[in-house]
Amino acid sequence: MGNSESRDISFSGSDISSFTRRSMPSQSNVDPFDVDMISIRNKTRSASTVIERKVVATKNRCYVPRPRPSRRYSSISSSSSDEEMQRERGGIEKGQEVIEETSSQLSYWYLIKHGYTELVHLIIRPPRTDYDLEDLGPTEFSFAGQVFIREDFVVVNDRRQKLVCSHWRPATPSMTQMMPCVVYLHGNSSCRLEALGVLRTCLAAGLTVAAFDTAGCGKSDGEYISLGYYERDDLSDVVTHLRTKMNIGAVALWGRSMGAATALLHADRDPSIAGIVVDSAFASLGQLVEEVVDRGRQEGLTLPGFLVKIVLKFIRSSVKKRAHFDLRRISPIDHAAMSFVPVLFVAAEHDSFIAPHHSDQIFAAYGGDKNLVKVDGDHNSSRPQFLLDSAAIFLQTALQVDTAATAHMSNFADGITGGGGRVPWESVIDRTSSLSMCSSPASS
Repeated sequence: MGNSESRDISFSGSDISSFTRRSMPSQSNVDPFDVDMISIRNKTRSASTVIERKVVATKNRCYVPRPRPSRRYSSISSSSSDEEMQRERGGIEKGQEVIEETSSQLSYWYLIKHGYTELVHLIIRPPRTDYDLEDLGPTEFSFAGQVFIREDFVVVNDRRQKLVCSHWRPATPSMTQMMPCVVYLHGNSSCRLEALGVLRTCLAAGLTVAAFDTAGCGKSDGEYISLGYYERDDLSDVVTHLRTKMNIGAVALWGRSMGAATALLHADRDPSIAGIVVDSAFASLGQLVEEVVDRGRQEGLTLPGFLVKIVLKFIRSSVKKRAHFDLRRISPIDHAAMSFVPVLFVAAEHDSFIAPHHSDQIFAAYGGDKNLVKVDGDHNSSRPQFLLDSAAIFLQTALQVDTAATAHMSNFADGITGGGGRVPWESVIDRTSSLSMCSSPASS
């Protein structure tokens, strides 16, 4: 297996800030970051005497008492950026002196608050993909002389949330044999539409495909995601439904980004899984967040190291309070040594979000049969055809599919209803590939 051309991508603060969620829940509780910001600021002043001297000097230089005691500063002398900063603080420093200074030292609190909020949203509340059922393609179509259908169904998870699911299968399956199935797991800001990118590959290999919107994504219930922590439970519920209600026998997984992490978190507790394609998984969420913040510093977010640790501490606290899981427990690499399901690891050489060394680390620790393929491109690039072909062969072997029986389907594109060699769902594939994992605010 070889490599294809590369397309690099970089992430910036403006990229992630451009994402907005359609509806934001009201927060009845005060964020722990806001509660303790004043005390943290006092601690950080004493932690660095150099920074403290600069701040004190700036105060003496810039603050001038105003003749009108009802106003702390003149609206004429305040720049528009200062007004924006005051609004962004949202009362965190209410009652404190406003220092009219644009130096990086005095912008730390704005940058910390901004980056902190965006990182929390990245982890548990990324943009939610909206789509129509028609985007999933027709409910019945044919290729290679065989008719296929899409069945939509609902599974209720252990948290009483409805998960919307789809299953693509032959219209007239064998009455004597159970069907092999690949369950596709999407990224953090995506949905089951993402499975359309691998549907042709799997159907041509004689496999059925199931996909679902995890809780907090797409059309499923739930407000927050957990980057694998609760998604593995959703996966378990869907697999159980497929096996008990839909005549499914052997099951394999294909996950990308958050979906890849979910598959790894599930593999060690379900050895009946036949095989897994793991595309761009992170080794641990803690490591990923630290790298995101560090990358932001390299790109101009001038936060000192001790403030980074404070931000990470409060990100963990806020996530635990809102979404009820601990970031430190989302660590696929900790499950790798105890997993023995055959795995095909995939990593993009120029992935600047989840860097390839995450896949290297998991691959080295993994206990079962494994292979690692690196492709050119970035985190959200469409995967090259050679990789899809390799994945098809891997899944056929893992699911014990008779390759001779599916050889006639190798040229299936010409038989797809709709003509022109285009599958009915092709128009949405490019759109969903960019949703597998949101970029970070500083750089799923």
